[in-house]
Amino acid sequence: MSKPDASKVLVWTIVLGITAAVGMYLLVHKITQSSREAALKQVEAETKQLEQRRGPSMLEAAAAVASPFIAHVGAGRYAEAYAMLAAPYRGAVTLEAFTKACRASPLLAAGRSVTLNRLRQQSAGASATIEASGVLDSGAGAVPIGFVFLPEAGRLRILVVSLAGVPVLQGVAPR
Repeated sequence: MSKPDASKVLVWTIVLGITAAVGMYLLVHKITQSSREAALKQVEAETKQLEQRRGPSMLEAAAAVASPFIAHVGAGRYAEAYAMLAAPYRGAVTLEAFTKACRASPLLAAGRSVTLNRLRQQSAGASATIEASGVLDSGAGAVPIGFVFLPEAGRLRILVVSLAGVPVLQGVAPR
């Protein structure tokens, strides 16, 4: 038997080494990829479960009150909008005065929709207010809008509505 050529042994050693390295890389990549996918699925499932338990966010809850309120006012359904106001507002302002205030604001009276994009909650002892702001889409133009909500009986109710930083509906003091 003849002695193998040293250059052939070296070439085959390099080829087999490269093949082994590529094989190891592919194996490790496949294992880590499948583990990563399984972990992502688990995180997504846990996140979905937490969101279902938690319910809507406070911003979503505020929007669920503000949107129909603006729709009622824009459509001239003032009694329905008035029912969405906080007790202190309804105690300080009559339905007739509320209707007059809504009609006096061309932007509010022509309101079509509202998009809320910021929320701030303030607490003092057991009491809390929620302030939400966004944009009012009105037949008279778009304008920044702000709401102050009071939690009442597990629901948010509107206490103040401001357009461009100016309160147009407020239940803080009688008018």
